[in-house]
Amino acid sequence: MQKTDKNQSFTAQLFVDHKPVALASKVIRKMLEAPDIAEDFKLILEKKLELYGDVLLSYTENVIPETFLFDYHDDVYTIKIEGSDGNFQSTASMEGELRNLSVFNGNDPTYFRIINRLGESSNLDDLPDELNTIRLHTGPQRREVHTYGDAPNFPVLTDYEKRGGKLVFFELKIIKRNIAM
Repeated sequence: MQKTDKNQSFTAQLFVDHKPVALASKVIRKMLEAPDIAEDFKLILEKKLELYGDVLLSYTENVIPETFLFDYHDDVYTIKIEGSDGNFQSTASMEGELRNLSVFNGNDPTYFRIINRLGESSNLDDLPDELNTIRLHTGPQRREVHTYGDAPNFPVLTDYEKRGGKLVFFELKIIKRNIAM
């Protein structure tokens, strides 16, 4: 088990184009509330809700963002997700077959690097503002996180570049610095 560096660990929320990152269930339910939603798209979203609801992370307007713990160790971050009980048990992962940003409850989490505006790997000391624009790289391969399926479709975050889409610039809103779990 890695030893957390509490001086570089922090809690935060993530946004894509000012839209909160949240569990897919929140995102899909919000999309289903649209008064002008086409029936065929509604059926697609309902199926996605059934498949991905509490497993996938996505983003849209007007949802409550998830709170993440950026747990720093060995020059990388493990991103833990706050559960409904206030604890950080699950981690953000890109380890599945589809390499989509998802919720993971195991012992082999994805490791992330925070990349600042200059393209440099950063830690908390390099993020002096409460709101920072960042990119994320995953794993030892340093895969860049992309998004595809943007609105009006269901947006998916992935590090599998061959899916197309666009490079993601996250807004990182720091809530509390120097956290130890």
